[in-house]
Amino acid sequence: MKKWKMLMVASVLTLGLAGCNTTATPTSETAKDKKSELTLKQVFDKSLAQSESIKSLNADVEMSQSIEVPSQNVEMNTVTNMNMDMFVEPLSIYQKGTTSTLVPGEDSSVQPQEVEIESYMTDKGFFMNHSMSAQWVKLPEDMYEQMMSMSQKQADPSQQLKDLEVFKDDFSFEQTEDMYVLKLSASGDKFNELIKKQVTETIPAVKLDQENMLKDMNIEKVDYEIFIDKKTFNTSAFNMDLKMSVSVEGEEMKMSQDLKSTFNKFNEIEPITVPQEVLDNAKEM
Repeated sequence: MKKWKMLMVASVLTLGLAGCNTTATPTSETAKDKKSELTLKQVFDKSLAQSESIKSLNADVEMSQSIEVPSQNVEMNTVTNMNMDMFVEPLSIYQKGTTSTLVPGEDSSVQPQEVEIESYMTDKGFFMNHSMSAQWVKLPEDMYEQMMSMSQKQADPSQQLKDLEVFKDDFSFEQTEDMYVLKLSASGDKFNELIKKQVTETIPAVKLDQENMLKDMNIEKVDYEIFIDKKTFNTSAFNMDLKMSVSVEGEEMKMSQDLKSTFNKFNEIEPITVPQEVLDNAKEM
């Protein structure tokens, strides 16, 4: 019982076939002079190459997550809205937003508890302030590494593209006037390693107990949707819809996660530094 409780808490802190030589199917509203003849492989390769030139960006992340343990009649629903600035070298992240958590119970009048969060993750460490404490704190080194990994995954589209590159033959491929749209329904055994890798990187408790949790994990479905700008080949949006279950100490825990990320301000973000006031006043945990 202790393990699935740890997983539920940790999770709050953080997810048709077409050949590579096929051109993108235009949507009905795509004008003829806006149609592209580039193949899926060409678009994927150009987007990956473009991602290497990205030194900074901004991301808006919306994530809805539901965790349920039916045998214990336990359920927790979380909605996170976060705006993130990321600077690539040295890797640093600033984020600000809200997390709203609802644990349904007998009292139907209970409202979600919303917490405002602001944080810096740089080589100086992981500093966080939330509205319930009104105090900047510096978190332990191991939590810094976990949260940096999760935040980078959400904010950096190049990391997501690299993970999915080996499966580019399995994407459906469409185009609008401005965007290439790549979609993938990653169900079946061939995707298990990819999905388990991503789950491990984005849910701290799984990373801590990876050997035991991954062997009892069942991926029901995961759908990816990628939008790539026709002019710049920057990834403008990345969506993921995941449903899975895991057996922990003989009990089944069900999880669903709907992640929507949009990216902008490519190479416009200045280097991220922790304000001196935060460094001077943060309380170490």
